[in-house]
Amino acid sequence: MKMLQGYVLVTEVEKEATTAGGIILTDPSKLDKATQPALVLAISPEVEDTATVSIGDQVYLNWPSAQPVNVNGEKAAIIHFEHIKAIL
Repeated sequence: MKMLQGYVLVTEVEKEATTAGGIILTDPSKLDKATQPALVLAISPEVEDTATVSIGDQVYLNWPSAQPVNVNGEKAAIIHFEHIKAIL
């Protein structure tokens, strides 16, 4: 998929939820989507030129701003690079 005009294609990174005491939570509804990192799958040429985010980076982003998409049967999201808050 080729991204245009400052957009980035990401997918959720599976994160195991644990409590402060180390108990593993198995109920996905207990996970806070806002703290889920994302993996960058594709970037637009405008983002590539800034060299701030690269394909393969794990990032934190503003999930409510993401547009859900289905790419080759996999869940993903398209988001403007301004909504990426941190690179891990």
